[in-house]
Formats: sequence, C-alpha cells, structure tokens
Amino acid sequence: MSILESMRSGSDSTFMQVVMALLIFAFVGLYINPSGDKAGVVATVNGDAILDTEFSRFYRNALRATEERSQRTLSDAEQKQLYEQVRQSVIERHVLLQEAHDLGIEVSDSEVARQLLSIPFLRNEAGKFDQELYAKWLKRQQRTKADFEETIRDDLALMKLESLVHIGASTSEPAIREAWIEAGTKVDIEMVRIRPNNFEKDLVVTDEERTTWISENEAMIQEAYDRDKARLYDHPEQIRLTMIRLAIRPGGPDEGELVPKLNKLRERILAGEDMADLAKRWSEDPSVHQGGDLGLRPVQQLSSEMASAVAGLQPGQVSQVLTSATDLRLVRVEERVAPKVDELDEVRDAIADRLIRDEKLPTMAARFAEDELLPKWKENPGTPPDELLNAHGLTVSNTGPVPLGGDRNPFGPPQQVLDAARNATVGEVLPQVYEAGGTLYVARLVSRDEPDEGAFEADKDQIREQFLMARRGAFYRDWVADVKSQATIQ
Repeated sequence: MSILESMRSGSDSTFMQVVMALLIFAFVGLYINPSGDKAGVVATVNGDAILDTEFSRFYRNALRATEERSQRTLSDAEQKQLYEQVRQSVIERHVLLQEAHDLGIEVSDSEVARQLLSIPFLRNEAGKFDQELYAKWLKRQQRTKADFEETIRDDLALMKLESLVHIGASTSEPAIREAWIEAGTKVDIEMVRIRPNNFEKDLVVTDEERTTWISENEAMIQEAYDRDKARLYDHPEQIRLTMIRLAIRPGGPDEGELVPKLNKLRERILAGEDMADLAKRWSEDPSVHQGGDLGLRPVQQLSSEMASAVAGLQPGQVSQVLTSATDLRLVRVEERVAPKVDELDEVRDAIADRLIRDEKLPTMAARFAEDELLPKWKENPGTPPDELLNAHGLTVSNTGPVPLGGDRNPFGPPQQVLDAARNATVGEVLPQVYEAGGTLYVARLVSRDEPDEGAFEADKDQIREQFLMARRGAFYRDWVADVKSQATIQ
C-alpha cells in the first residue's frame, strides 16, 4: 500500500507537512494580480486547469522578490527558469488542495473573515479593517471579493493539512539515540583536493600531436562544434540598455498617475539631461545602483514586450513608456553588437585542445592521487608530503570539527569522506581516494568526538521532539513525490 493509500484509508501512517515555503509563497502571492491571458492554461492537475490568471499572481510576485533580492533585473533565461520553478510550486499547491478536499478538510466563513481582518494593508489609521480600503484594493488589483477570499480559504486549508502531520508520527527511543549520537559526532579531517586543472601546466600538446589527434578525431570535433555552437560559437545580437522603472504598489500611485511622471522624465532625457543621473534619483529597479545600466545582453534574453519596444531603436534613442500591471518602464538603447558565427575552421584547434585536455587531465589527476599522493602520505601519516604537493600547487586544508552528516558547507568534505571517517582509526590516512563532482580527495582523520550520552538522558524529551520534526519533514518530501506521481499532470 502506498503512503497516499495509507493516508486515505485512515491507517496509522502520518500525514505530510505542508511545506512552509509554499504556504508563505501563497500568502505573499495572493496580494498581486498582474495581467494575463484569462483563457490560457498553464497546466492541468487531475483534469483541473491552472489558469494563467492564477499562475501570474505567483510568478510576478516571485519575479519581483527575486529581482529585489538580487539587486538586478533577471535575464530572459533566468526568468524562464523561475517560471518553471513557480509552475511546479503551483502544481504542487493544486495537488495538495485536492488532497485536502479528499480528506474532508473544510474552512469556515468565519475563519476566512478572521484571516482577512489580519491583513495589515487593509487596516485604516486606527488599525481597524476598512471596507473602503478593501474595495479600492480589489479594484486596483482587478480581483473580485469572492476570488480573493477563495484564495484565503485555500491557504487556510493547506495550513490545516499541515497540522495533521504530527498524527501518528513516531520513532523508537533506540533509533532516536542512535541518530542523536550520529548527529552529535564531529570529526576533524585534513584533506587534499585534487582537481584536473591542477595539472594544466603538466599537459603540453605539441602542434604535431594536435594535428595527429585532429586527423583521428574529426568526427568528435564536428560533434563538439555542433553541440556547442549555439552556446559558444553563435553569438547573437546583443544590446545594452539604460532603464528607469517605476513600480505599481498596493496603496501607491496607479498607472494613470505614473505615466505622466515617466513621460516628463522622457522629455528631460530627450532635452539632454543625463539618464543615468535621473535613473539614480527616480528608478525603482535594482539597476538603480548602476544608473539604470542593464549591461550588455543578448536581445533574445529580453522579455517580448521589451524586445518589441526597442526593435527599431538605434543607440541614443529612447522608447515610449512601457506599461504592465506591476510597473512602468522607460529604456534607452546605448549599444548594439551585431551577431556573429565562429566557423569550424576558425575554432578547430581550440576545440581539439579542449577535448584533449578533457580527456587527459582527469586521468593525470587520478594517477597522481592513487599512485603518488595516497601511498606517500600513508608512509608518514603525521606529515603531509609537502614537496609532492607543492610541485602541483596543492595544499592541505583542515575542516575543523564537522558533523558526520556534513554541515552543508560547499567547501567541506564530501559525504564519502565523512562516511569513511566514521569508523577510521584516529590519525590514519583514509584508505582510498574519494571523488565528488570531478574533484578527488585524499584525507586523514585528525580527531573524532562523540557526544556525552548523559546529555541525551537530560534532554531526552526535547531531542525526541527535534527528531520527530525532522522525520515529519522527510515524510513530507516522500509524500509529495508519491502524490505527484499518482496525479495526472499535463
């Protein structure tokens, strides 16, 4: 019986924890309603359509938050990536709402009303909910009262679904104790990272070797050129823009007030004022710190609206005001770079050198790690072979105390090294070379410290609660995968 089937049958299996990030996403997203094709269907979940109007509320809010957090305008490629991430989140939201319905979860009108009364920007100066503010806000966002309050109802249903997580979730005390010791054990490791590029200087490709290699691998070169042409050799038209952006915010000036303001700025730019200075003063885009300069980027990465607006403009020319439900923009073309394609004959030698390097360097790194460094260090574990390391620009780094489960430090040891350190003798070099992400590791266990089991007895209840929370989180991820796999998503 699947997890989902167990839940629906009322067995002792636990319900999943509704992901808080998704719930927060929902509450933040329900306050924005940009324009979209109301007939457009983004996806269907078990036959229920997700319309563009709903999806856009989440996407535009996520886009704005991401751009504000990164202090720059996202490229078209980044926007496409964000689009898919948000799409998957909204699909999961619909899956969860369907499950909440199947489990009989209901939200009363009074619960919706209490949530509505708690929204800060719908309160007047006296701190009380204001029906007039509410009506104006709905009109500005082009939403109906019923639609908005149904969104609140959905979010409260998801919160109720989350509250079911703790039902039936349990684990034995021996399992908790073992996991607690595992989590509390810390190891200190010395390690050497060996990357293929550490041997670049040792790899010399002569003209004769390259010529021979090319004659034997012409098909591979052609394949690499064809595969990478769009990414490396087909240089599209690029454009550099300066932008002034005015945001439309709840309770702030609307489009009718902002268009004249931006048109006046346009007139000042056309009259010769410095657009960068005006952008620094007036723009509400992350690019304000660069005087509105969006940098040189491929034209194809511009949004369709922006691309259309600048299609006929030459350097120095200013667009008309561009409007959307969330902002207004004014842009000037600063530079255009014509497209260019590097032909195969121009890059054949460079491709050959890259392929030869990709073929030989990993082998050179592996031979060094396994045949030279590992046996040399094992001869005298207390003293790393500095002379051997220095010859290749390598160094020994020390992790300091880290948990056996890792600390999510991207510069820390890979899990294979930590697993080997779990039972290794303190002071010894770990028995083999470990690989993760193309990097090789040779390491020595300096120390291993395990927690005092007396501390477990003293804080047993708190420790149990912490591990139950972690178990619920893991169960949630498994449950989402299970329910999504059974849903018909198109």
